[in-house]
Amino acid sequence: MRHSGGGAPFVLGFHKRTRFDYAREVGDGLDSSVVMAPVQFVQRSFPEARLRVVRAMGDGIREEVEGHAMTALIRRPNPHYGDVHLWAATLLSYLIDGNAYWLKVRNGAGKPTELWWVPHWAIEPKWPADGSGFITHYDYKPGGNVTVPLAFEDVVHFRHGVNPRNQRKGLSPLHGVIREIFMDLEASNFTAALLKNMGVPGVVISPDGAAQPSPDDVKSVKAWFKQAFGGDNRGEPLVMGAATKVEQYGFNPQQMDMSSARDVAEERVCAALGIPAAVVGFGAGLQTAKVGATMTEMRKLAWTNGILPVTATFADEINRSLLPDFSRRPAGRSALKDTGEEVEFDVSDVQALQDELDKLFSRYNVGVAGGWVKVAEAREAVGLDVDPSHDIYLRTFSQIEVPGAANAAPANAAPANAAPANTVPVNAGASGRQQPDPADVDDPEKSGSRKETKATRRPSKAQRGYVEALVRMEDALRKVAQKRLTVFFADLGEAAVDVARPMLEEEDLLRLTRHVTEQASRPAGEAKEDELLVYRILEGIDLTARQAGLRQIYEAHYVEVAKEVARAGELVGIATGLPDPVGRAVAQAGGRRAGLIDLEKQSRRALFDAIAEGRAEGEGAVQLAARIAEHVEAGPWTSVETRSLTIARTETKFAQNVSTIEMARAAGADRLTVFDGRLGPDRSDPDHIARDGIIVTADEAAQMAADEHPNGTLSFAPYFDLQDEE
Repeated sequence: MRHSGGGAPFVLGFHKRTRFDYAREVGDGLDSSVVMAPVQFVQRSFPEARLRVVRAMGDGIREEVEGHAMTALIRRPNPHYGDVHLWAATLLSYLIDGNAYWLKVRNGAGKPTELWWVPHWAIEPKWPADGSGFITHYDYKPGGNVTVPLAFEDVVHFRHGVNPRNQRKGLSPLHGVIREIFMDLEASNFTAALLKNMGVPGVVISPDGAAQPSPDDVKSVKAWFKQAFGGDNRGEPLVMGAATKVEQYGFNPQQMDMSSARDVAEERVCAALGIPAAVVGFGAGLQTAKVGATMTEMRKLAWTNGILPVTATFADEINRSLLPDFSRRPAGRSALKDTGEEVEFDVSDVQALQDELDKLFSRYNVGVAGGWVKVAEAREAVGLDVDPSHDIYLRTFSQIEVPGAANAAPANAAPANAAPANTVPVNAGASGRQQPDPADVDDPEKSGSRKETKATRRPSKAQRGYVEALVRMEDALRKVAQKRLTVFFADLGEAAVDVARPMLEEEDLLRLTRHVTEQASRPAGEAKEDELLVYRILEGIDLTARQAGLRQIYEAHYVEVAKEVARAGELVGIATGLPDPVGRAVAQAGGRRAGLIDLEKQSRRALFDAIAEGRAEGEGAVQLAARIAEHVEAGPWTSVETRSLTIARTETKFAQNVSTIEMARAAGADRLTVFDGRLGPDRSDPDHIARDGIIVTADEAAQMAADEHPNGTLSFAPYFDLQDEE
C-alpha cells in the first residue's frame, strides 16, 4: 500500500475567491469570543459523560470493569492536573484544529504511567516520502529549535474525521467558517475603536476667514484645548482671540451597530460545532429560542449533535490507541479480542438527556413486562450493570407457548372475531356500523330482534399490545388509588368520632343521673334524639368540604391514569404526550364520577346503623364511638379496605377507558375496538363475550364504559382505517 503525501491543491493556504489570508489573521482562535464561547460550553458539559471500560460476558451481556487501570490513569493522568483539565485541553485542540494529542510516558516495563496533553501546534505526524508507511512517528517541538521524535505507539491522536489535504490529520470543524470568525473580530475591533473617543475627533476648530494657521499653531491650539476643556474642566466657557469656528463632529450611533454581522458569525460557528447558539448564550440563538421546553430541546440537541459524536470519536480512538496497553496480550487487535474489553462513555447522568432516558426506560420496561425482552438486554440498553442472573425473560405463569403454525387457520375457515356470515363488509365510516345483508333483513329467523350488526375485525397486534399494556399498569394504579381512598375514608371516620364522642359522653352522664342503664328503659322520645345526634355529627364533619376533597382525589387519579395511558399510546400510533384538552376532559370525568358518591347519604345511613347496633348492645360512649368510626369509614361496604378496593378498581378501569376514548378523539380516531369477556366463557357474561371485537363509535364506547359494572373487564383500543389494510 502506497499512501498519498496529502498535498491537495490549496494555494498559499488562501480561501477560495480571495487573496487575503484570513487564517493567519484569526490565529489560534483563543482571542475570539465567537470561538471560545461554544468551545467552553462543550468543555463545561463534557465531564457529565463518564468514561468507563466494559467487558463482554457472552450472550450479549456486558459488565463494567470496576477500578480498571486505564480509567484510573485518565482520572489522574499526571502529577500536575486531573482528567477534567485533560479533557478540556483535548477538546480545545479537537474543536479548533480538528486534532488533539496525548503523549504516553511509560515506565521501565513499557506500561503507560502518565498522560500529557500536547498542543496541536507543537506536534506533527511524519511519514516516509515514498508513502510506504502511513505514519511512522511524530515530531514534537516543545520549544525553540528542539524537535523530539515520538514513537507512533506513544501518541494518542484524536482526529476530527480525515483532512483531504493531509490524510494523516483531522479536519478542523472551524476551517470553513474562518471568514465569519474574522468578520466577528473586525466588527468587535471596529465597535471598540468607535467607543474609544468615538473613533473620530470630538470637535473641529478652524479659523473663520482666509487666514491659514501654521502647523505649530495647530498643535498649540490642540494641546491648549485638550488641557483647558478636558477632564474636570469640561463645560468651561470658550473664548477665542480671533474669529474661529468650533463645530461638533456629528456621528450616527446606529452606524456602530454590527449586531447583524456578528449574528451571522455566531450562527455559523455554532452550526459547525453542532451546538445551538441559544444554549451558548449568543444573541443569535436567544432571539428565536423560548424558555422551558424549547431551551430544553436545545440543550438536548447540543448533546446529540455536538457532544455525543465527540464522545464516540474519543472512545473509538482510546479503544485503538490506549486500551491495548492495559490488555493481557501485547498491543494489537488480538488483545481486545482476548479480554473482550471496550471503552465507552456512560451518559446516564447527563441532565439534558434525562427525558430521552425516561423514554428508553419506559420502552424497555414494556418489553421486559411483555416477556419478549431479556432483563439483561434492558439493563444493558439503559446503562445498568449486568450479570448472568439477569439473562432471563419475565413471563406470567399463565402464558402458554403455541407454535406459530398452530395459529394459521385453514383456508376456508373464518378468522376469530370475524363478522357473521349474514353480514357483508363495509367501508369503515364514521358510525363504525356494519349493515346486515339486505336479503336477510326481512327474515325474522335470520335477523331476529337485532336491527343492525356491528362491524367486527380481528384486533391488530398493536391493539392487543395496547390493551395488554393497560392490564399491566392497572394493578399499580389501583393500589395507589386504594391507598389514597383508605386514608380519606379513615379520616372521615375519625372526624365523625371526634364530633360524636363529646355528645355521647354527655349523653352517658345524663343517663347516670336518670339511672337509665338498659335500652328497654329508654324513653320513647330518645329515638328522635338519635336522629338529632346523627344530623349534629353530619354537620360537624363538614361533608361539603369532604365531598370536594374526594373530587380532588378522583381528578388527580384520573389524570395519573391518563398519563400512563398516553405513554402506552405509541403502541397504536398515538402521541405519547397528554394534550391539555384531553387532560381536562379526563379530569372532568373524574370529578363527575366523584359526584356519584353521595357521602352525606352513605354517612347518614352508617351513623344510624352504628347507633342502632350500639344501643341494642347497650354500649357506652367509648364503644359506640368506635362502632361509629368503623361504620362511617366502611360506608355501604363491610370494611374500609373493601370500600377503597372496590372504588379504586372500578374507577381505575373507567379512567383507562375514558382516557383511551379521549386520546382516540384527539388523534382523529372516532371509532374504537371493544375488548371484553377476557375471563372466558365460564366467568364472563355472554353478552360481554358477544361484544368482544366489535367496532363502536367514541360516543357508544363512552356509554358502554358508563354502564359497565364495578368488576367489569371492558377495554377499548383506537381503531384506524389503516387496520383494514393490515
